[in-house]
Amino acid sequence: MAARPRPGMRWLLFGVSGRVSRRTYAWAMLFWMVVMAIPLSAAIRAVPDSDAMAAAGLGIILLFFPAAWSIAVMSIKRLHDAGLPGILVGVLVIPAASFLMLIMIMVWPSNKGPNRHGPGPDQSGY
Repeated sequence: MAARPRPGMRWLLFGVSGRVSRRTYAWAMLFWMVVMAIPLSAAIRAVPDSDAMAAAGLGIILLFFPAAWSIAVMSIKRLHDAGLPGILVGVLVIPAASFLMLIMIMVWPSNKGPNRHGPGPDQSGY
């Protein structure tokens, strides 16, 4: 069994080990949707071919890579919590199946107790 990871926002959003509960996963996904909405809404409000449009585009590009990494590792941790192989995260890059995969990740129940990826996230002290 894997050791318990040190909890924190850096581990939650960017760490590759451990398990994440459904509720924590949903809150983290909401966080990234809000963060990505900021430059997107700036791009929508900006005048075409303006400095504001260029700045919003740069913001989208700079936020995309950490957000994509974070969503991938959180999804892997959520799959591990559900007792499923992390390789299933590859389905998230298939446009037709990604939305259904995200819904499945959010509703699939957690394994009770510890598994080979660590103790359950709902256990005390996690």
